[in-house]
Amino acid sequence: MQKLLLLIAFLILSSFSLFAQSDVKNAHIQAHGTHFTQPVKDKKWRNENGRSFTKAKYTEYDGETFVKINTSKDIAVVLKYEIKVGKGELEMVVADSQDKVLFQKTFSEDVKNETEVSFQKDQEYRIKFIGKQTGGSYFCQWIEK
Repeated sequence: MQKLLLLIAFLILSSFSLFAQSDVKNAHIQAHGTHFTQPVKDKKWRNENGRSFTKAKYTEYDGETFVKINTSKDIAVVLKYEIKVGKGELEMVVADSQDKVLFQKTFSEDVKNETEVSFQKDQEYRIKFIGKQTGGSYFCQWIEK
């Protein structure tokens, strides 16, 4: 029984750590909401956006969401991401308005990492999350370098 309680406490605390990252002010980056290409059917879906991050948690996600990013000058941006995958796959894609891919990765297990991309002034970018019958969560933060 004690082991079960410890396991439950660990799971609760680890889920909080995913969402404990702080919002930062980026002087030259503007982000715009979470957009959905189709309505999410998962009744347990929840997401949140800040000035410098997007995050979501879900039990059964099959579809695509994205955040729009614009910059007021040419800028290098560090993308910090934490992906949790309990089942299925989650794909993360960063692309410009002409669908030129700057970063793309498919996850089938938990990953915490970062990558650097370059954004051009007055160009729209999308950070996309494509769920393939996945359960888990994602967190992505963009920080001016």
